[in-house]
Amino acid sequence: MLLLLLYVVITCIVAVVLVKLIDKFLPSGAKPIISVVLWVVCFGLAYLIYASVMKPIEFKQEKEARYEIAVKTMLDIKKLQTGYKSVNGKYADTFEELVNFVETGQFEIISRRDTSVVDAAKNAAFGIKVDADGVGGFYKDIVITEKLGTVSVKDSLFKNSDRYKRLNVVKVGDFEVPVIMKTGLVNRNDMNISTFQATIDKNALLKDLDPELIKNENKVESIDEINGPQIILGSLDEVSLTGNWPKKYGSNE
Repeated sequence: MLLLLLYVVITCIVAVVLVKLIDKFLPSGAKPIISVVLWVVCFGLAYLIYASVMKPIEFKQEKEARYEIAVKTMLDIKKLQTGYKSVNGKYADTFEELVNFVETGQFEIISRRDTSVVDAAKNAAFGIKVDADGVGGFYKDIVITEKLGTVSVKDSLFKNSDRYKRLNVVKVGDFEVPVIMKTGLVNRNDMNISTFQATIDKNALLKDLDPELIKNENKVESIDEINGPQIILGSLDEVSLTGNWPKKYGSNE
């Protein structure tokens, strides 16, 4: 903004100098016309300078607003996929499966509490005798779990909201940008572990903005920006639910 003000001030100074020179050296009959023309040119230049300075500022504001919407969608997908995997042991392959899970699925309500019990095997190994009630010697810590009931997925994750039905797109103005979701398997310690990745094309998200600024945005490399041409959640090659956006847009862990 300071640079913008500096450009405007310089333009105004040049205009004043030109008007003074005209007033001193041109015939009186030509002065009014030339002065008006010069003032129009100066105001036009000032506007062009203003527009050129404001263009990247306005682009940044609009870009960040759209990224916030996109990341919010990604976080909803992450929350829903995590819940789906906790029930089904794998990630959902399609958005249709996720919608059906919200509308028909149930989460179990589990109570867990820690307690200690006699470690009979260890007592026997060390030849330790216990009393008639089995008490004495070594103890071990265990976790006792108990199912208390169930709660619907919708009430748990999307109560009073139906935005889960539109997680396959990000709506920007009068157009929609698709969210691409893929699933896979990676082998870790002889186990096949489910993975998923969701992506949003930055070019599609910003398509109605300045092409040159979009091109530069795809090349950005900064810890405070979303690097590369896509907004990415998760990975098909790693067991990860990390997002590639900075935390100013939302949690990326």
